[in-house]
Amino acid sequence: MEIEKINRQYLETLSNSQLISLGDELGIDIPEDLNRNFIIAELLEAVLEYEEDNDIEEIVTSEENAPVHDETEKLPDSYNETSITALLRNPAWVYVYWDIKAADLNRLSEDLSYRSMCLRVSFWENEDDASPVESFDVQVGDNDRQQYVLLTPGKNFVRIDLVALYHGHDDENLAITPKIALPKGAVELNEALPGRDIQFPKLVELSGMKELLTLHYENHRQSFS
Repeated sequence: MEIEKINRQYLETLSNSQLISLGDELGIDIPEDLNRNFIIAELLEAVLEYEEDNDIEEIVTSEENAPVHDETEKLPDSYNETSITALLRNPAWVYVYWDIKAADLNRLSEDLSYRSMCLRVSFWENEDDASPVESFDVQVGDNDRQQYVLLTPGKNFVRIDLVALYHGHDDENLAITPKIALPKGAVELNEALPGRDIQFPKLVELSGMKELLTLHYENHRQSFS
């Protein structure tokens, strides 16, 4: 895939299934019923991040600026520890990466009741609550180590668990993230439904806020319903 040739004009020529396949190549988990405009916006943002990272790499590896490294120095593929980390990319997406130590992988592979692995995404009303108000699973492969996850809007806290699923007995939490506070959107944005009259101060009205909220709802709001 040639990242430098991907632009909005090119993406507009692709079908929804092709856009979703491209998202898979870029490591973005895109639901099939997601709004087309939102899919294209996410893909363009991912391409921009790739180009920025590539520019930085070119600068660092130039002969003039590159530090001298031992050619044998290389980061390991795994640090042989079972852990998981979640980073908010924006209020809608979270980037999750994890590692699994060899002993855990061997134990799972030898267990005949082991079925598969998943990321369990749970939402909490308050940070100290004992039970989540909502959860869903994202299936991942045993060799996967990273995943983008689309979050449910309007929630307060999220926690993501790396879970082993079994036949015939309870699931096993291999690793969990801390609870992460989710940013809150403006009340006006959450209530910007078609036909609803929202009163704004005169100065805010002059800024075109009503038109902006309508445009946001038409292009993005249904993606999270």
